[in-house]
Amino acid sequence: MAELRRDPYADRWTLFASERANRPRDAARSPATPTTPKEDCPFCRGSEEKTPPEIDRIGGADDRPSWRVRVVANKFPAVSVDALTEGGGSLFGFMAGGGRHEVIVDSFDHHRGLADLPDDHSVQVLSMLQRRVRALFEISSVRAVSPFKNHGAPAGASIEHSHLQVIATPALPANLAIERRIAERYYCENGHSLAEETGRWELGQGTRIVEAGDSGALVYCPFASRFPYQTTIAPWPPQNSFAVSPPEAIAAAGAAFARSLRRIKNLLGDPPLNAFFHIETRPEAAESPSAHCWRIEIIPRLTVLAGLELGSGMHIHEALPERAAESLRAADARNPS
Repeated sequence: MAELRRDPYADRWTLFASERANRPRDAARSPATPTTPKEDCPFCRGSEEKTPPEIDRIGGADDRPSWRVRVVANKFPAVSVDALTEGGGSLFGFMAGGGRHEVIVDSFDHHRGLADLPDDHSVQVLSMLQRRVRALFEISSVRAVSPFKNHGAPAGASIEHSHLQVIATPALPANLAIERRIAERYYCENGHSLAEETGRWELGQGTRIVEAGDSGALVYCPFASRFPYQTTIAPWPPQNSFAVSPPEAIAAAGAAFARSLRRIKNLLGDPPLNAFFHIETRPEAAESPSAHCWRIEIIPRLTVLAGLELGSGMHIHEALPERAAESLRAADARNPS
């Protein structure tokens, strides 16, 4: 029987229709991780001169290509570093400049992404992301920082070598604004964060839990998942600010992120996917800092958005998160040898 479920973070509904699993399918997908060499890849070790100047790195001296994680400006930025200009009034307003667009090359190996590298490598990537978030919020015009990962061409990756992108904007993206308003209202009415309530509720239910938080990170398939095998990773107990979260919270979430990517790759045959880091926006003066907690969301791209999703904003799919979590719990998440 079809069922509608509400996402408390964004006040939107997902329609689950399990009988649609019997629909005919196209041929199997190709793995999203590259398997053939690419001589002109700008993100490979030894090709550092093919990227814009380096902003930061982890590992290796500056004059040797022995880095583990590397940060450069995006060569084709979506936002401009020019001084912020704005106008047009409240209805048809515009902004130009005032932002940044960076790339975190999260793997030194063209044929290995974060799912193929040890957990401690993913921890280093999150540590680097934290450094960049701190630096970007020092820019007075930046109001929101949106880090994300596109894995595979169907998920929007224009370069196949594993990497993250970080876009800092002077405007607050709509989804982040909605989540922020809901989280603030919930905290004011209940005295604790929505993230804490959600985590406790999911732990109490148990059926959608992949990792129960014993390692410092909670991993689950959300109750109202919009996509099949959608997975959330959150530090447990919740952390309010990504920029100032302690090293142990970053380490726990980073390792759980790698394990989650590994489970998805091993279970689903290395599908294309997107990951989004729901971190803080620049706080407003009247906001409660304890209301807003960060999390990571992984979305395997097993389906396409069609008319209902694009037109109404209501997603429809057949994979109940309870079944997805059961399968992910059983999937291999071990560190690669």
